[in-house]
Amino acid sequence: MPEKNPVTAWDTVIIGAGFGGLAMAIRLKRAGLRNFVVLERSPDLGGVWWSNSYPGAACDVESRLYSYSFAQNFGWTQSHGDREEIRAYFRHCVGKYGLSSYLRFGVDVDEAAYDSARSLWVVRTRGGEIHEAKALVSACGLFNTPSIPDIPGVETFTGRAFHSSNWDHEFRFADKRVAVIGTGCSAAQFVPIIAGQVKSLGVFQRTAAWVSAKPEPMERPFHRFLMRFALMRRIDRWRIYVQYERGYVVQTNTAVRAAREKAALAFLASQVKDEDKRRKLTPTIAIGCKRNIRSSDLLATLDQPHVNVVTDKIDHVDGGSIVTADGRRHDVDAIIYGTGFTTTRFLSTLRIVGADGKSLDDVWQGAPEAYLGITVSGFPNFFVIYGPNTNAPSSIVFMIECQTRYILQAIRRIVSGRARVIDVRAEAQTKFNEEVQAELRGRAWTTGCKSYFMNASGRIVTQWHKPSRYYWWRTLRFNSRDYLIASRGDVDRAIADPRMNIR
Repeated sequence: MPEKNPVTAWDTVIIGAGFGGLAMAIRLKRAGLRNFVVLERSPDLGGVWWSNSYPGAACDVESRLYSYSFAQNFGWTQSHGDREEIRAYFRHCVGKYGLSSYLRFGVDVDEAAYDSARSLWVVRTRGGEIHEAKALVSACGLFNTPSIPDIPGVETFTGRAFHSSNWDHEFRFADKRVAVIGTGCSAAQFVPIIAGQVKSLGVFQRTAAWVSAKPEPMERPFHRFLMRFALMRRIDRWRIYVQYERGYVVQTNTAVRAAREKAALAFLASQVKDEDKRRKLTPTIAIGCKRNIRSSDLLATLDQPHVNVVTDKIDHVDGGSIVTADGRRHDVDAIIYGTGFTTTRFLSTLRIVGADGKSLDDVWQGAPEAYLGITVSGFPNFFVIYGPNTNAPSSIVFMIECQTRYILQAIRRIVSGRARVIDVRAEAQTKFNEEVQAELRGRAWTTGCKSYFMNASGRIVTQWHKPSRYYWWRTLRFNSRDYLIASRGDVDRAIADPRMNIR
Protein backbone atom coordinates (compact mmCIF):
# COMPACT_ATOMS: atom_id res chain seq x y z
CA MET A 1 0.00 0.00 0.00
CA PRO A 2 1.27 3.52 -0.76
CA GLU A 3 2.40 5.52 2.25
CA LYS A 4 0.04 8.25 3.38
CA ASN A 5 1.39 11.75 3.62
CA PRO A 6 2.00 12.77 7.23
CA VAL A 7 -0.46 15.23 8.76
CA THR A 8 0.72 18.16 10.88
CA ALA A 9 -1.77 19.56 13.40
CA TRP A 10 -1.94 23.24 14.32
CA ASP A 11 -4.25 25.59 16.11
CA THR A 12 -3.93 28.10 13.25
CA VAL A 13 -2.62 27.98 9.69
CA ILE A 14 -1.80 31.32 8.06
CA ILE A 15 -1.39 31.47 4.27
CA GLY A 16 0.95 34.23 3.12
CA ALA A 17 4.03 35.93 4.58
CA GLY A 18 3.46 39.52 3.54
CA PHE A 19 2.24 42.35 5.76
CA GLY A 20 -0.98 40.52 6.62
CA GLY A 21 0.53 37.14 7.45
CA LEU A 22 3.32 38.57 9.57
CA ALA A 23 0.90 40.85 11.44
CA MET A 24 -1.31 37.87 12.28
CA ALA A 25 1.69 35.80 13.36
CA ILE A 26 2.89 38.58 15.65
CA ARG A 27 -0.58 38.96 17.17
CA LEU A 28 -0.83 35.23 17.88
CA LYS A 29 2.62 34.92 19.37
CA ARG A 30 2.22 37.96 21.61
CA ALA A 31 -1.09 36.52 22.81
CA GLY A 32 0.63 33.25 23.76
CA LEU A 33 -1.12 31.27 20.98
CA ARG A 34 2.05 29.76 19.55
CA ASN A 35 0.83 26.60 17.84
CA PHE A 36 0.62 28.10 14.37
CA VAL A 37 2.45 28.07 11.05
CA VAL A 38 2.81 30.55 8.17
CA LEU A 39 2.84 28.95 4.70
CA GLU A 40 4.34 31.06 1.92
CA ARG A 41 4.59 29.96 -1.70
CA SER A 42 7.52 32.29 -2.49
CA PRO A 43 11.06 31.41 -1.43
CA ASP A 44 11.32 34.41 0.88
CA LEU A 45 9.45 37.04 2.89
CA GLY A 46 7.43 39.90 1.56
CA GLY A 47 4.47 38.68 -0.48
CA VAL A 48 3.89 41.32 -3.16
CA TRP A 49 7.18 42.97 -2.19
CA TRP A 50 9.06 39.79 -2.96
CA SER A 51 7.40 39.04 -6.30
CA ASN A 52 7.52 42.58 -7.67
CA SER A 53 11.22 43.17 -8.33
CA TYR A 54 10.91 45.58 -11.25
CA PRO A 55 13.21 48.66 -11.30
CA GLY A 56 11.89 51.46 -9.14
CA ALA A 57 9.45 49.33 -7.13
CA ALA A 58 8.44 51.42 -4.13
CA CYS A 59 5.44 52.34 -2.01
CA ASP A 60 3.41 55.48 -2.63
CA VAL A 61 2.34 55.67 1.04
CA GLU A 62 4.83 57.16 3.47
CA SER A 63 6.87 54.51 5.25
CA ARG A 64 6.03 55.63 8.78
CA LEU A 65 2.38 54.86 8.04
CA TYR A 66 3.06 51.93 5.71
CA SER A 67 4.44 49.94 8.64
CA TYR A 68 3.15 48.40 11.85
CA SER A 69 2.12 50.80 14.61
CA PHE A 70 3.80 48.49 17.13
CA ALA A 71 7.09 48.29 15.20
CA GLN A 72 8.00 51.90 14.46
CA ASN A 73 11.60 51.88 15.65
CA PHE A 74 13.14 51.24 12.23
CA GLY A 75 15.67 53.42 10.46
CA TRP A 76 13.85 54.40 7.29
CA THR A 77 16.22 56.31 5.03
CA GLN A 78 13.56 57.83 2.75
CA SER A 79 10.00 59.05 3.10
CA HIS A 80 8.59 56.31 0.81
CA GLY A 81 10.33 52.98 1.21
CA ASP A 82 11.49 51.15 -1.89
CA ARG A 83 11.27 47.40 -2.31
CA GLU A 84 14.61 46.62 -0.67
CA GLU A 85 13.96 48.81 2.35
CA ILE A 86 10.48 47.37 2.83
CA ARG A 87 11.89 43.85 2.68
CA ALA A 88 14.54 44.89 5.20
CA TYR A 89 11.68 46.03 7.44
CA PHE A 90 10.08 42.58 7.12
CA ARG A 91 13.34 40.93 8.18
CA HIS A 92 13.59 43.39 11.07
CA CYS A 93 10.11 42.40 12.29
CA VAL A 94 10.79 38.67 11.93
CA GLY A 95 13.92 39.05 14.03
CA LYS A 96 12.33 41.33 16.61
CA TYR A 97 9.37 39.04 17.23
CA GLY A 98 11.17 35.72 16.76
CA LEU A 99 9.08 34.42 13.87
CA SER A 100 11.68 32.45 11.90
CA SER A 101 10.65 29.06 13.25
CA TYR A 102 7.02 29.66 12.29
CA LEU A 103 7.70 30.42 8.61
CA ARG A 104 7.63 27.82 5.82
CA PHE A 105 8.79 29.08 2.42
CA GLY A 106 8.24 27.48 -0.97
CA VAL A 107 4.99 25.93 0.25
CA ASP A 108 2.25 26.50 -2.32
CA VAL A 109 -1.22 25.80 -0.92
CA ASP A 110 -3.47 24.02 -3.40
CA GLU A 111 -6.67 23.52 -1.40
CA ALA A 112 -8.14 24.09 2.03
CA ALA A 113 -11.34 22.20 2.88
CA TYR A 114 -13.43 22.37 6.03
CA ASP A 115 -14.13 19.04 7.73
CA SER A 116 -17.47 19.62 9.50
CA ALA A 117 -17.36 16.36 11.43
CA ARG A 118 -14.10 17.31 13.13
CA SER A 119 -14.43 21.13 12.95
CA LEU A 120 -11.01 21.31 11.30
CA TRP A 121 -9.53 22.85 8.18
CA VAL A 122 -7.54 20.41 6.06
CA VAL A 123 -4.90 22.27 4.07
CA ARG A 124 -3.18 20.49 1.19
CA THR A 125 -0.12 21.82 -0.62
CA ARG A 126 1.09 21.19 -4.14
CA GLY A 127 4.11 19.50 -2.62
CA GLY A 128 1.94 16.87 -0.93
CA GLU A 129 1.96 18.25 2.62
CA ILE A 130 -1.20 18.09 4.73
CA HIS A 131 -1.84 20.53 7.55
CA GLU A 132 -4.87 20.47 9.83
CA ALA A 133 -5.97 23.49 11.84
CA LYS A 134 -8.77 24.69 14.08
CA ALA A 135 -8.59 28.09 12.38
CA LEU A 136 -7.49 29.14 8.91
CA VAL A 137 -6.32 32.66 8.01
CA SER A 138 -5.80 33.79 4.43
CA ALA A 139 -3.29 36.62 4.02
CA CYS A 140 -2.90 36.27 0.25
CA GLY A 141 -3.75 39.90 -0.43
CA LEU A 142 -5.01 41.51 -3.64
CA PHE A 143 -1.96 41.76 -5.83
CA ASN A 144 -0.96 38.16 -6.44
CA THR A 145 -2.36 37.18 -9.85
CA PRO A 146 -1.03 39.22 -12.81
CA SER A 147 -3.57 40.58 -15.26
CA ILE A 148 -2.34 39.95 -18.80
CA PRO A 149 -4.52 41.15 -21.68
CA ASP A 150 -5.64 38.66 -24.30
CA ILE A 151 -4.10 40.11 -27.45
CA PRO A 152 -4.61 38.19 -30.70
CA GLY A 153 -1.37 36.91 -32.21
CA VAL A 154 0.76 37.52 -29.13
CA GLU A 155 1.96 33.92 -29.33
CA THR A 156 3.73 34.87 -32.58
CA PHE A 157 5.77 37.63 -30.95
CA THR A 158 9.44 37.14 -31.76
CA GLY A 159 10.86 39.28 -28.94
CA ARG A 160 10.76 39.07 -25.14
CA ALA A 161 7.50 39.56 -23.26
CA PHE A 162 6.96 39.66 -19.49
CA HIS A 163 4.72 41.15 -16.80
CA SER A 164 6.13 43.72 -14.39
CA SER A 165 5.58 41.28 -11.50
CA ASN A 166 7.75 38.70 -13.29
CA TRP A 167 10.54 41.02 -14.37
CA ASP A 168 13.10 39.61 -16.79
CA HIS A 169 16.36 40.68 -15.14
CA GLU A 170 18.38 39.04 -17.90
CA PHE A 171 16.98 41.32 -20.60
CA ARG A 172 19.31 44.14 -21.66
CA PHE A 173 17.48 47.33 -22.61
CA ALA A 174 20.38 49.10 -24.31
CA ASP A 175 19.56 50.01 -27.92
CA LYS A 176 16.25 48.12 -27.76
CA ARG A 177 12.77 49.12 -28.92
CA VAL A 178 10.42 48.50 -26.02
CA ALA A 179 6.63 48.59 -25.68
CA VAL A 180 4.95 49.08 -22.32
CA ILE A 181 1.27 48.12 -22.23
CA GLY A 182 -0.52 49.87 -19.39
CA THR A 183 0.00 53.12 -17.53
CA GLY A 184 -0.82 52.24 -13.93
CA CYS A 185 1.22 52.70 -10.77
CA SER A 186 3.78 49.98 -11.54
CA ALA A 187 4.46 51.35 -15.03
CA ALA A 188 4.77 54.83 -13.54
CA GLN A 189 7.69 53.56 -11.46
CA PHE A 190 9.67 51.54 -13.99
CA VAL A 191 9.06 53.62 -17.15
CA PRO A 192 11.24 56.58 -16.03
CA ILE A 193 14.08 54.14 -15.26
CA ILE A 194 14.10 52.10 -18.45
CA ALA A 195 13.43 55.14 -20.66
CA GLY A 196 17.00 56.27 -20.16
CA GLN A 197 18.35 52.95 -21.42
CA VAL A 198 16.28 52.14 -24.51
CA LYS A 199 16.50 53.20 -28.14
CA SER A 200 12.75 53.88 -28.26
CA LEU A 201 9.84 53.41 -25.89
CA GLY A 202 6.18 53.06 -26.84
CA VAL A 203 3.73 53.45 -23.96
CA PHE A 204 0.32 52.03 -24.90
CA GLN A 205 -2.34 53.83 -22.88
CA ARG A 206 -5.99 52.87 -22.56
CA THR A 207 -7.09 55.65 -20.18
CA ALA A 208 -5.12 58.73 -19.15
CA ALA A 209 -4.55 58.74 -15.39
CA TRP A 210 -4.39 61.67 -13.00
CA VAL A 211 -0.79 62.25 -11.98
CA SER A 212 0.48 64.35 -9.09
CA ALA A 213 3.99 65.01 -7.83
CA LYS A 214 5.47 62.64 -5.28
CA PRO A 215 7.90 64.45 -2.98
CA GLU A 216 10.53 61.98 -1.83
CA PRO A 217 12.88 63.72 0.58
CA MET A 218 15.55 61.63 2.20
CA GLU A 219 15.33 61.36 5.97
CA ARG A 220 17.44 64.19 7.35
CA PRO A 221 19.78 63.51 10.28
CA PHE A 222 17.80 65.71 12.69
CA HIS A 223 14.52 64.02 11.77
CA ARG A 224 16.08 60.59 12.19
CA PHE A 225 17.37 61.70 15.58
CA LEU A 226 13.84 62.72 16.63
CA MET A 227 12.51 59.37 15.44
CA ARG A 228 14.63 57.64 18.07
CA PHE A 229 12.00 58.72 20.60
CA ALA A 230 8.74 56.77 20.78
CA LEU A 231 6.61 59.85 21.40
CA MET A 232 7.97 61.60 18.31
CA ARG A 233 7.38 58.48 16.20
CA ARG A 234 3.74 58.37 17.34
CA ILE A 235 3.25 62.08 16.60
CA ASP A 236 4.81 61.74 13.15
CA ARG A 237 2.68 58.69 12.30
CA TRP A 238 -0.45 60.46 13.47
CA ARG A 239 0.40 63.49 11.32
CA ILE A 240 0.72 61.30 8.22
CA TYR A 241 -2.43 59.34 9.05
CA VAL A 242 -4.55 62.50 9.38
CA GLN A 243 -3.18 63.74 6.05
CA TYR A 244 -4.31 60.56 4.27
CA GLU A 245 -7.67 60.48 6.05
CA ARG A 246 -8.39 64.02 4.91
CA GLY A 247 -7.60 62.94 1.36
CA TYR A 248 -10.70 60.73 1.38
CA VAL A 249 -12.87 63.83 0.91
CA VAL A 250 -12.08 63.70 -2.82
CA GLN A 251 -14.49 60.75 -2.99
CA THR A 252 -17.47 62.75 -1.74
CA ASN A 253 -16.85 66.44 -2.40
CA THR A 254 -17.10 67.68 -5.99
CA ALA A 255 -15.51 71.03 -5.13
CA VAL A 256 -12.45 69.30 -3.72
CA ARG A 257 -12.29 67.08 -6.80
CA ALA A 258 -12.40 70.11 -9.05
CA ALA A 259 -9.58 71.82 -7.12
CA ARG A 260 -7.40 68.72 -7.30
CA GLU A 261 -8.07 68.29 -10.98
CA LYS A 262 -7.02 71.88 -11.58
CA ALA A 263 -3.77 71.34 -9.66
CA ALA A 264 -3.06 68.08 -11.51
CA LEU A 265 -3.65 69.74 -14.90
CA ALA A 266 -1.25 72.52 -13.94
CA PHE A 267 1.34 69.88 -13.05
CA LEU A 268 0.76 68.17 -16.39
CA ALA A 269 1.24 71.46 -18.26
CA SER A 270 4.49 72.13 -16.41
CA GLN A 271 5.88 68.70 -17.26
CA VAL A 272 4.74 68.03 -20.83
CA LYS A 273 5.55 70.62 -23.49
CA ASP A 274 4.56 68.52 -26.51
CA GLU A 275 0.95 69.57 -27.23
CA ASP A 276 -0.07 66.26 -28.81
CA LYS A 277 1.27 64.27 -25.88
CA ARG A 278 -0.30 66.66 -23.39
CA ARG A 279 -3.67 66.14 -25.09
CA LYS A 280 -3.27 62.36 -24.89
CA LEU A 281 -2.23 62.54 -21.24
CA THR A 282 -5.12 64.78 -20.19
CA PRO A 283 -7.60 62.63 -18.21
CA THR A 284 -11.24 62.46 -19.26
CA ILE A 285 -12.39 60.79 -16.04
CA ALA A 286 -13.07 62.34 -12.64
CA ILE A 287 -10.13 62.41 -10.27
CA GLY A 288 -10.49 59.62 -7.73
CA CYS A 289 -12.43 57.36 -10.12
CA LYS A 290 -9.31 55.24 -10.66
CA ARG A 291 -6.23 55.00 -8.52
CA ASN A 292 -4.26 58.22 -8.94
CA ILE A 293 -0.55 58.09 -9.76
CA ARG A 294 2.02 59.83 -7.61
CA SER A 295 5.21 60.40 -9.57
CA SER A 296 7.48 63.40 -9.98
CA ASP A 297 9.22 62.12 -13.11
CA LEU A 298 6.70 60.08 -15.14
CA LEU A 299 5.20 62.95 -17.17
CA ALA A 300 8.57 64.51 -17.95
CA THR A 301 9.78 61.10 -19.12
CA LEU A 302 6.80 60.69 -21.45
CA ASP A 303 7.62 64.10 -22.94
CA GLN A 304 11.02 62.91 -24.20
CA PRO A 305 11.40 62.68 -28.02
CA HIS A 306 12.17 58.94 -28.10
CA VAL A 307 9.11 58.11 -26.00
CA ASN A 308 5.83 57.67 -27.85
CA VAL A 309 2.41 57.69 -26.16
CA VAL A 310 0.05 55.44 -28.13
CA THR A 311 -3.69 55.77 -27.49
CA ASP A 312 -4.99 53.75 -30.43
CA LYS A 313 -6.33 50.35 -29.40
CA ILE A 314 -4.04 47.37 -29.93
CA ASP A 315 -5.54 45.16 -32.63
CA HIS A 316 -3.06 42.30 -32.71
CA VAL A 317 0.58 41.24 -32.59
CA ASP A 318 2.31 40.12 -35.75
CA GLY A 319 5.80 38.68 -35.34
CA GLY A 320 7.94 41.55 -34.08
CA SER A 321 5.22 44.20 -34.35
CA ILE A 322 2.27 45.49 -32.36
CA VAL A 323 -0.45 46.51 -34.79
CA THR A 324 -2.94 49.13 -33.62
CA ALA A 325 -6.51 49.68 -34.81
CA ASP A 326 -5.40 52.46 -37.17
CA GLY A 327 -3.28 49.90 -39.05
CA ARG A 328 0.04 51.24 -37.84
CA ARG A 329 2.81 48.74 -37.07
CA HIS A 330 4.99 49.37 -34.03
CA ASP A 331 8.18 47.32 -34.32
CA VAL A 332 9.49 46.30 -30.88
CA ASP A 333 12.05 43.99 -29.33
CA ALA A 334 10.21 43.57 -26.02
CA ILE A 335 6.73 43.90 -24.55
CA ILE A 336 6.32 44.70 -20.87
CA TYR A 337 2.87 44.31 -19.36
CA GLY A 338 2.27 47.03 -16.78
CA THR A 339 -1.34 45.93 -16.57
CA GLY A 340 -1.61 45.26 -12.85
CA PHE A 341 -3.43 42.38 -11.21
CA THR A 342 -6.78 40.61 -11.16
CA THR A 343 -7.61 42.22 -7.83
CA THR A 344 -11.30 41.29 -7.82
CA ARG A 345 -10.52 37.56 -7.93
CA PHE A 346 -9.81 37.17 -4.24
CA LEU A 347 -8.01 33.94 -3.26
CA SER A 348 -7.77 32.86 -6.89
CA THR A 349 -4.47 31.06 -6.31
CA LEU A 350 -6.06 28.27 -4.22
CA ARG A 351 -9.35 26.44 -3.72
CA ILE A 352 -11.28 27.05 -0.47
CA VAL A 353 -14.12 24.60 0.29
CA GLY A 354 -16.63 25.38 3.04
CA ALA A 355 -18.90 23.43 5.36
CA ASP A 356 -21.45 22.60 2.63
CA GLY A 357 -18.85 21.33 0.17
CA LYS A 358 -19.09 24.48 -1.95
CA SER A 359 -15.98 26.36 -2.96
CA LEU A 360 -15.52 30.06 -2.30
CA ASP A 361 -15.51 30.66 -6.07
CA ASP A 362 -18.87 28.89 -6.40
CA VAL A 363 -20.37 30.96 -3.59
CA TRP A 364 -19.01 34.31 -4.79
CA GLN A 365 -19.54 33.75 -8.53
CA GLY A 366 -17.41 36.74 -9.44
CA ALA A 367 -18.92 39.05 -6.80
CA PRO A 368 -16.83 38.49 -3.66
CA GLU A 369 -18.20 39.71 -0.35
CA ALA A 370 -17.50 39.11 3.32
CA TYR A 371 -18.65 40.46 6.66
CA LEU A 372 -16.28 43.33 7.48
CA GLY A 373 -14.18 41.88 4.65
CA ILE A 374 -13.06 39.20 7.11
CA THR A 375 -15.54 36.31 7.47
CA VAL A 376 -17.74 34.50 4.93
CA SER A 377 -20.95 32.69 5.82
CA GLY A 378 -20.66 28.92 5.34
CA PHE A 379 -16.89 28.94 5.94
CA PRO A 380 -16.53 28.44 9.69
CA ASN A 381 -13.31 29.38 11.51
CA PHE A 382 -11.99 30.97 8.30
CA PHE A 383 -10.71 34.53 8.27
CA VAL A 384 -9.53 36.77 5.44
CA ILE A 385 -6.98 39.56 5.77
CA TYR A 386 -7.28 42.26 3.07
CA GLY A 387 -10.56 40.76 1.94
CA PRO A 388 -13.40 42.23 -0.14
CA ASN A 389 -14.11 45.95 0.35
CA THR A 390 -11.24 46.62 2.76
CA ASN A 391 -8.92 48.58 0.49
CA ALA A 392 -8.76 52.10 1.93
CA PRO A 393 -7.24 55.32 0.56
CA SER A 394 -4.94 55.48 3.58
CA SER A 395 -2.48 52.72 4.51
CA ILE A 396 -3.57 49.12 4.04
CA VAL A 397 -1.28 48.25 6.96
CA PHE A 398 -3.61 50.23 9.23
CA MET A 399 -6.54 48.17 7.91
CA ILE A 400 -4.57 44.95 8.38
CA GLU A 401 -3.92 45.78 12.02
CA CYS A 402 -7.66 46.31 12.55
CA GLN A 403 -8.39 42.96 10.93
CA THR A 404 -5.77 40.95 12.83
CA ARG A 405 -6.94 42.43 16.16
CA TYR A 406 -10.50 41.35 15.31
CA ILE A 407 -9.46 37.89 14.11
CA LEU A 408 -7.37 37.31 17.24
CA GLN A 409 -10.49 37.74 19.39
CA ALA A 410 -12.21 34.95 17.46
CA ILE A 411 -9.20 32.63 17.42
CA ARG A 412 -8.82 32.99 21.21
CA ARG A 413 -12.30 31.53 21.59
CA ILE A 414 -11.60 28.67 19.20
CA VAL A 415 -8.21 27.67 20.64
CA SER A 416 -9.41 27.93 24.26
CA GLY A 417 -12.35 25.63 23.53
CA ARG A 418 -15.01 28.23 24.32
CA ALA A 419 -16.12 27.95 20.70
CA ARG A 420 -15.51 25.07 18.36
CA VAL A 421 -17.30 26.65 15.40
CA ILE A 422 -17.61 30.36 14.56
CA ASP A 423 -19.56 31.12 11.39
CA VAL A 424 -20.87 34.57 10.46
CA ARG A 425 -24.63 34.73 10.05
CA ALA A 426 -25.73 35.06 6.44
CA GLU A 427 -28.11 37.90 7.31
CA ALA A 428 -25.32 39.86 9.04
CA GLN A 429 -23.08 39.46 6.01
CA THR A 430 -25.86 40.50 3.62
CA LYS A 431 -26.84 43.55 5.68
CA PHE A 432 -23.23 44.73 5.92
CA ASN A 433 -22.60 44.39 2.19
CA GLU A 434 -25.84 46.12 1.27
CA GLU A 435 -24.71 49.03 3.44
CA VAL A 436 -21.29 49.12 1.76
CA GLN A 437 -22.67 49.01 -1.78
CA ALA A 438 -25.33 51.65 -1.03
CA GLU A 439 -22.69 54.11 0.20
CA LEU A 440 -20.25 53.34 -2.61
CA ARG A 441 -22.81 54.50 -5.16
CA GLY A 442 -22.15 58.08 -4.09
CA ARG A 443 -18.36 57.91 -4.35
CA ALA A 444 -15.97 59.06 -7.09
CA TRP A 445 -15.08 55.42 -7.78
CA THR A 446 -18.50 55.01 -9.43
CA THR A 447 -18.40 58.09 -11.67
CA GLY A 448 -18.05 56.16 -14.89
CA CYS A 449 -14.56 54.75 -15.35
CA LYS A 450 -13.44 51.15 -15.42
CA SER A 451 -10.90 50.30 -12.72
CA TYR A 452 -9.42 47.37 -10.83
CA PHE A 453 -11.79 48.27 -7.99
CA MET A 454 -14.77 46.69 -9.75
CA ASN A 455 -15.73 43.29 -11.08
CA ALA A 456 -17.02 42.52 -14.58
CA SER A 457 -20.54 43.73 -13.73
CA GLY A 458 -19.29 47.06 -12.37
CA ARG A 459 -19.70 46.26 -8.66
CA ILE A 460 -17.00 47.80 -6.45
CA VAL A 461 -15.55 44.81 -4.58
CA THR A 462 -12.21 46.11 -3.32
CA GLN A 463 -12.84 49.51 -1.71
CA TRP A 464 -13.86 50.44 1.83
CA HIS A 465 -16.68 52.97 1.60
CA LYS A 466 -15.66 55.39 4.35
CA PRO A 467 -12.50 56.83 5.92
CA SER A 468 -10.44 54.12 7.59
CA ARG A 469 -11.21 55.33 11.13
CA TYR A 470 -14.73 53.94 10.70
CA TYR A 471 -13.24 50.53 9.98
CA TRP A 472 -11.19 50.78 13.16
CA TRP A 473 -14.39 51.37 15.08
CA ARG A 474 -16.34 48.55 13.40
CA THR A 475 -13.59 46.00 14.09
CA LEU A 476 -12.68 47.13 17.60
CA ARG A 477 -14.74 44.41 19.28
CA PHE A 478 -15.74 40.96 18.02
CA ASN A 479 -19.55 41.05 17.99
CA SER A 480 -20.69 37.51 18.76
CA ARG A 481 -24.32 38.40 17.96
CA ASP A 482 -23.38 38.46 14.27
CA TYR A 483 -22.12 34.87 14.40
CA LEU A 484 -23.40 31.34 14.84
CA ILE A 485 -21.16 30.02 17.60
CA ALA A 486 -21.18 26.37 18.62
CA SER A 487 -19.38 24.94 21.62
CA ARG A 488 -17.62 21.58 21.65
CA GLY A 489 -20.70 19.97 23.21
CA ASP A 490 -22.99 21.37 20.51
CA VAL A 491 -20.81 19.90 17.79
CA ASP A 492 -20.55 16.52 19.47
CA ARG A 493 -24.36 16.33 19.84
CA ALA A 494 -24.84 17.36 16.20
CA ILE A 495 -22.55 14.55 15.06
CA ALA A 496 -24.48 12.05 17.19
CA ASP A 497 -27.84 13.36 15.96
CA PRO A 498 -27.74 14.46 12.27
CA ARG A 499 -31.15 16.11 12.65
CA MET A 500 -29.56 18.90 14.68
CA ASN A 501 -28.48 21.96 12.74
CA ILE A 502 -25.95 24.04 14.61
CA ARG A 503 -25.51 26.32 11.61
